[in-house]
Amino acid sequence: MPSRIPSDQSSRDCSHQPCAEDTDVLALAERLFRWADAHGWAGPDPYDGLTGPLGRLAVHRALRQALLQTVKRSRIDLRPVLGIRPLRTATAAGTAAGACARLSAFPVWRERALGLGRWTAAEQMSGRYAGLWRYEFDVQTRWAYYPASVPNLVATTFCADGCLDTGTLDDGAVRSLARGLLAHLHNGEFFTYTPTSGVLVHNANLMGAALAARLACTGILPEDLAGRLADAARGAVEVSLDGQRPDGSWPYGRGPRLDWVDGFHTGYVLLRLEQAALLLGLDVRAPLERGVDHYLQNLFDGPLPRYFANGRTRRDPNNDATAVRMAAWAAGRGFVRPDFARAVLTAVAGRYPGLGTGRWTEGSPGNRALWESPRWSAAPLLDALTALHAVLPGGGGEVPGRHPAPTGQRTAAAS
Repeated sequence: MPSRIPSDQSSRDCSHQPCAEDTDVLALAERLFRWADAHGWAGPDPYDGLTGPLGRLAVHRALRQALLQTVKRSRIDLRPVLGIRPLRTATAAGTAAGACARLSAFPVWRERALGLGRWTAAEQMSGRYAGLWRYEFDVQTRWAYYPASVPNLVATTFCADGCLDTGTLDDGAVRSLARGLLAHLHNGEFFTYTPTSGVLVHNANLMGAALAARLACTGILPEDLAGRLADAARGAVEVSLDGQRPDGSWPYGRGPRLDWVDGFHTGYVLLRLEQAALLLGLDVRAPLERGVDHYLQNLFDGPLPRYFANGRTRRDPNNDATAVRMAAWAAGRGFVRPDFARAVLTAVAGRYPGLGTGRWTEGSPGNRALWESPRWSAAPLLDALTALHAVLPGGGGEVPGRHPAPTGQRTAAAS
């Protein structure tokens, strides 16, 4: 398959910093894991602004959003002053568990994967929302409010995948997850971000579709439940395929205030669309390739990721990490050359404190705490690094979809 990277994007002058060709990706993953583990996988989060004492006083939507965004965007870390403590989130642990599982051929990484997977599994909800996962903080966005007491689809997907990759959910927990996904995060047409949301968010919908398809393929669910999951997944995929624009892009969601296109959500859409289609036996090559074309042409400036399509570059740790992850994915499928994925890593690596590059001061006036977030920074970058390692020569290759659990552990799906 021909490269979809324009000629001016295949290389850029990086003489001001060590080129990624000289970097051992696995060594970077080791360094990042040790940094996050030394912090107990706890730290700031871009959406933790409502967890301090002031958050309890912000009873109106405008106050909640103002407080959350002030903490998130401030160039000075306000968390110590506002009494906001470091958080350890199940989402970060689940993402990191899946990342470590790719390296399960190495005993030390296998043990790391199992440790993170077990902790994530222990955070699975019980009671009304049994089987699902939540964020450990209240969130107010422009389109929704969801408190820490309710599950959401993004947390559930990252946590469930990490547990399934590491084989740390028993059969009962898998059945509980499957029932909860259909009962609380599917509205009969598509998968919803939260149990009370009626808004179509494409990345969340396709996360739900991919997870439902994966659960349907486990072989441990009752036949009728597996069938309902597969049917829901197929319908959800069709909904988001219908939402693809003629230029190949997907808006964040359905609605006039949700029509933006950004890098990391587009990455999630492409990854989960492919995963769901593979598990369901659907042919999505044409829409997938249109989406890849748009993503590569409009969400990169050379190897440097853009936050918004064709917009001014804005550094964000999750967007940058997802760009590395997507470049590795694209290289593994022949959309780009592996040297492009390395170039993307080189372009973004200097800002992550966990890599110990010491280049934070290079054009980085923003809130450093954002780059120290386990959920928003360290875990997605670890996922990107292990995925990149897998597609480089000698890395063993990356299995489309999800990867198997560590040797000797049952995985609910080897998709």
